[in-house]
Amino acid sequence: MRGMLAVLLPFFAASVLALDAPVLKPSPEMFRRHREQFLGKLPPNSIAIFHAAPERLFSNDTNYTYRQDSNFYYLTGIEEPGTVALFRPSASDGKRYILYVRSHDVRRETFQGPSLTAEVATKEKGADTAFPASDLEAGLWRNDAAAPTRPPSGYLVGAQAIYLSDGGDAEWGERLRAQLDRIRAADLTFPTTVDARAIVREMRLVKDADEIALLRRAAEISARAHVLAMRAAGPGRYEFEVQAALDGYCLANGAHRMAYPSIVGSGPNSVFLHWDKSDRQMKDGELLLNDSGAEYVGYAADVTRTYPVSGRFSTEQKAVYEVILAAQKGAMAIVKPGVTHDEIEKTSARLQTEGLVKLGLLAGDVEKLVAENAHRRFTLHGISHWVGLDVHDAGAYRAGTTSRQLLPGMVLTIEPGIYIPANMSGVDPKWWNIGVRIEDTVLVTPTGFDCLSCSAPKEIADIEKAVGKK
Repeated sequence: MRGMLAVLLPFFAASVLALDAPVLKPSPEMFRRHREQFLGKLPPNSIAIFHAAPERLFSNDTNYTYRQDSNFYYLTGIEEPGTVALFRPSASDGKRYILYVRSHDVRRETFQGPSLTAEVATKEKGADTAFPASDLEAGLWRNDAAAPTRPPSGYLVGAQAIYLSDGGDAEWGERLRAQLDRIRAADLTFPTTVDARAIVREMRLVKDADEIALLRRAAEISARAHVLAMRAAGPGRYEFEVQAALDGYCLANGAHRMAYPSIVGSGPNSVFLHWDKSDRQMKDGELLLNDSGAEYVGYAADVTRTYPVSGRFSTEQKAVYEVILAAQKGAMAIVKPGVTHDEIEKTSARLQTEGLVKLGLLAGDVEKLVAENAHRRFTLHGISHWVGLDVHDAGAYRAGTTSRQLLPGMVLTIEPGIYIPANMSGVDPKWWNIGVRIEDTVLVTPTGFDCLSCSAPKEIADIEKAVGKK
């Protein structure tokens, strides 16, 4: 791993080898509550079918570390492939939540450990009943070959709407849809399928207290890790050394994985939005842009800090940084219930435009430049997105034709940025290779906002102190 362990231990042994806080575990009640809310949104006499995410090949006979489909996890709390969940809001037999689990496989379980069983599915995962996954097709719809005139049976009989999510397993989804098409060809009253994800995605927009606790922990771990990363930066060191310090702390403090591939770009790499190679040796006088966040029990944090490799900003670096810091503070300050997502974007755009004009990087009337989105030459992305089970979380940004209004319990980023690559036409070379982004994960509260990751320093004096403290 390019000497990562050797880099980690000298600097961070004490903090990496011990947990800073007890490990949090999601409450089964949280998932039960999500299921009840989902069932309440389904039409009567409908059925919803959710499939777990498939395993994905990493190389040859090795898979990637498994990660569950976020919608499936939101409703079940199950982190295992091959599982199917059925939801029946009007079940006359009381079986509203049914799980189909993988059959016992000695060889697989020798390698991977025990699989979810039907007994555990009912006793610990909240299912009303559970069956082997091999029984799914017959459980949904079956005809008695010995008595062809007998009406079909199964959970799909009488369904007036079918909601379906294949969890990203396209092959399984195609097989099930083919089965539904065969039934539909024989019974023209049989309903068509509807995308089940739309309901869950909207539910996921507003987080409950349990989710907020997990998001807060993810952000706190990430913020502490960014401080360690700042101390790991320095001329002559490599980007991967900084990444090792940050990722290592997150993993050692309960993160299942990083919420996304860490972005650690120095000098000319700081202007690339998703630089993930982390292979460059840092040089004196450069900036380092570090966009990294932990995933904690499925919930993500998204945090970016930009700092000077040598511990001191140059005049130009400081000037650009101050524009972005002012834009972030201004956009964050207006976060509260009732404010629209567009208002956050527009507030940042105005402040960035004003700053770019003062620096001479844009010229002209500010109002006209704002109307023309002139700042987009230097700011290549939107400055806010939802955060939750996915780092770019589910949920629409518009309600009909209008921008979505913020509600208490929503979580989003505020992340303005300016990126000036070398040889940018019409730009003085003194600005080249300056990429600055400042990003925090923010919770909307009943009266305003709570910045979950702001314990990571971002004031210039605090950053210079953190980077300089070796």
